[in-house]
Amino acid sequence: MEKHNVQDKDYTLIFSPVMDRNGNVCFVDHSRNRKSTIGIVVDDSNFGYRIQQEFPSIIADLIDLAVAIHASDRLSLQNLRHQQARISIVLPVRHPELLSADPFQEKLSDLLEWATGSRWVFDFRKRLASERSVEQQPLLSPINSYVDEIALWSGGLDALAGLYTRLKANPEKSFMLFGAGSNDNAFDRQKRVFQVLRQSSPNNLHLCQIPIRFSASNQHQKNKISRARGIVFTLLGSACAYLMGQRVLHLYENGIGAINLPYRKSAVGLDHSRSVHPLTLLKVSELISGLLGEEFQVKNPFLFWTKARMCRTLAEDGRNDLQLLTMSCDRPHRQQPTQCGYCSSCILRKQAIAASLMEDKTRYIVPHGNKLSGDTNLYLQHMLLQVSTLRDLLKVSDVFSVQWESLTRRFPELDDIVDRAAMAEDVLPADMQKHLIRLYQTYVAEWAAVEPRISADFLNQVSDQQSSDGCLTVI
Repeated sequence: MEKHNVQDKDYTLIFSPVMDRNGNVCFVDHSRNRKSTIGIVVDDSNFGYRIQQEFPSIIADLIDLAVAIHASDRLSLQNLRHQQARISIVLPVRHPELLSADPFQEKLSDLLEWATGSRWVFDFRKRLASERSVEQQPLLSPINSYVDEIALWSGGLDALAGLYTRLKANPEKSFMLFGAGSNDNAFDRQKRVFQVLRQSSPNNLHLCQIPIRFSASNQHQKNKISRARGIVFTLLGSACAYLMGQRVLHLYENGIGAINLPYRKSAVGLDHSRSVHPLTLLKVSELISGLLGEEFQVKNPFLFWTKARMCRTLAEDGRNDLQLLTMSCDRPHRQQPTQCGYCSSCILRKQAIAASLMEDKTRYIVPHGNKLSGDTNLYLQHMLLQVSTLRDLLKVSDVFSVQWESLTRRFPELDDIVDRAAMAEDVLPADMQKHLIRLYQTYVAEWAAVEPRISADFLNQVSDQQSSDGCLTVI
């Protein structure tokens, strides 16, 4: 493997074997000439409840890789508007010959650079430590029936609406919901939503959560961007699916949020997350398939749905109580209200709930909390500008081919999605183009119906800022 000099790196992370106790990583910040040791463990004991009789060592390596990416992403400061960070990882694994192979290394580095904007280099070494407890223990599965679908479970509105829609369409199916990460609040929320749903489907739902814990890290500044979080979630969810005898992992995300088109032409780098982008799912599928030596897929059955359409099943059944349990905010606050109400995720949540004809009883800082300094209107302005752009691009003609040409001249990434992901979606390229045109036409129509209501939340805030500042600053 090619060796890299210190000058080629911003951060180096040297992991001890990833364990369920007493694990650590030596973190080196080359720019500041600082070195620290931080504890990190993974509690994968819930993988003892599985269908797969043996615990494959390659799946244990996949878990280790996900933990290492999670720690590196959290500890290495990255700024998407500046020069990419260069992250070097040394990780002991059971199969270094597989993970060090050029095809796997190339796919892994390409995936992470695509998702995070940083350059990642891996040095996989032979793991000599003992196995984790879950690898040694006998099968503990209490699941009496075959699980039909494994799905990522964030406890957010899309995950809720997607699962509710899948359950209603397939009441005979059973689902394993999978959550992972380091955030106890997120784990609690996942459990609360799961428990409420399980009251009406007690035999159809199961929950598996895999916490990753840091220790001795309070003095270490954490990366707030965390662009690899979706990849970590998907890698661990894929391990769960495999252990449950499945070769497909599902996630439920609306197409507008998944594709996440830039709001403006001046967007720099990865202004928008690519966590569940169709090409990200394709890259993860190819990476895992190559590692396992058999086909594995990560699928989003709601790629051609708006968030409002996903919520409509909840609205039809009058389940307003369920959406109140979920969190959508990109910048949650510690005190009530916790959801800001002005980030793009909060605004899309408001738009979807309004367009699906549900009453939004969620309390947001805008408009329910104390007034905030700064321009809380910025994300709304950018989203409305994007909607206006889409409307103009799509109304050039009623002819589908002309609409597609118009749309892709402004957003050429849509052509790339169709070219590379149509086969994975099991549709013809021309049909996928039509699905995407309908997706954005529906989104534009939804905004036309609810924009005055959404904008009203910001009027007082904007008015206050104009009177105090003399003008409204737009970046």
